Amino acid sequence: TKAVGSSSTAVAAVDAMVFLELAAAGTAAQTVFGYNRQNFEFDRTIQIRQEILKIKLQMKRFELFRQDIRDLVKLTVDRMDLYHLVGALCMQFIIVFLTKGRVQASAPPFLLSLFLLTN
Repeated sequence: TKAVGSSSTAVAAVDAMVFLELAAAGTAAQTVFGYNRQNFEFDRTIQIRQEILKIKLQMKRFELFRQDIRDLVKLTVDRMDLYHLVGALCMQFIIVFLTKGRVQASAPPFLLSLFLLTN
């Protein structure tokens, strides 16, 4: 009976060691994989800031697109204003020439060449 009693003590000691090892492993697993509210809130705050920054950058990007379109339209309008000015001057020169019927000899050469180009 003495041999049986010592083996049961050895089994109890081994069971106690296994239990302690499992408890230590469980504590380590809880530490590693446990829920950490502070880290979760910090991560969520960073994610929200990133999303807000992304939206703001998209808004700035589309504002730049709109500004580019405004600049292109303004360039076209300014060019047409210049064409209207040149056309009005040509038309005035032609009307004066046709109503008076002559070009003065003292007229600058660029006005004469302009008149000849338009006729």
